Amino acid sequence: MTDKKKGIITSVLFLAFSIVMIIFAKDIKPMMENDLGSGFFPMVVGIAMCGLSVLRLVLALREKEKESKKSNDDLMGGLGTLILIGAYCIAFNPVGFIISTIVYLFLQILLLTPKAKRNWLVISIISVVTPFAFYALFVYLINTPLPRGLFGF
Repeated sequence: MTDKKKGIITSVLFLAFSIVMIIFAKDIKPMMENDLGSGFFPMVVGIAMCGLSVLRLVLALREKEKESKKSNDDLMGGLGTLILIGAYCIAFNPVGFIISTIVYLFLQILLLTPKAKRNWLVISIISVVTPFAFYALFVYLINTPLPRGLFGF
């Protein structure tokens, strides 16, 4: 399959998904009268996705036909990401947000970073600091609890 065909198919799929997202977001009723409502953010994301999908479709249609190079790295990265997301979803509640997110981020970054460009210190810092920052944001600023898990944090 050519890169052009892949771009067109991907654009159309994302366009369809964004339209469905917009339709469902319209059905979300606000809880308070003057509130933007729970459907506001999904609506914004759906509209943004729709616009970007149309832009990507236009770019794909203008692209010249050329055969794409097959790469096992892309396939392994995609399958590895799906497996990691599945494991993260399973571990999220029992293990807790912080620990499961640290492990997920560390493994995901390792999976997607080329071996020549891996910096273990930077990957470790990002994997540890990011979950704590999001935990503080949700728990202390937004006042929304996240799963505590095994060790109570």
